[in-house]
Amino acid sequence: MDKTEKFIVLLRHGIAESHGARTDDDARVLTETGNRRMKQIGRGLAKRFPKAEVIYSSPLIRCVETAEWVEKGYRSSIVVKTLEALRPDADFAEFRTLIGSSEARRIICVGHESNLSTAMLALTKMTADGPIELKKGGCYGLRMFDDGSACLEWMLPPRVLRRR
Repeated sequence: MDKTEKFIVLLRHGIAESHGARTDDDARVLTETGNRRMKQIGRGLAKRFPKAEVIYSSPLIRCVETAEWVEKGYRSSIVVKTLEALRPDADFAEFRTLIGSSEARRIICVGHESNLSTAMLALTKMTADGPIELKKGGCYGLRMFDDGSACLEWMLPPRVLRRR
């Protein structure tokens, strides 16, 4: 990887309580299945992306819990930072500023759909014929170049990350 390149992993939070399960949607937590799978996914991501430097997370509880499982997968060698730019109501410009201003070169962003797919499409300048959706616990791997362009290197469904 060139000094000025960055590699960004866009990870969707794990399986959470249903919409409407709590009065405050921001307070929804991961389900038992979501926790179990994110524990596996955190370890799987650490194997496939071993040199991550930072985890940025939406401040919503389901994302923070997901980010904590990823942090444990890395044996707590990297830190989790919660940022408003990854909230579901944040716009792409906020995300772009976050990535551009980060000194880290290997970044994991834990967030929400449709933001993650929208960011991937905008950064890579790709288009989709119809709606696309990253599964809960799935991720995109993007290589960003110093000129601001990016390419999608991989998209991993959660079942791949859960494999040993």
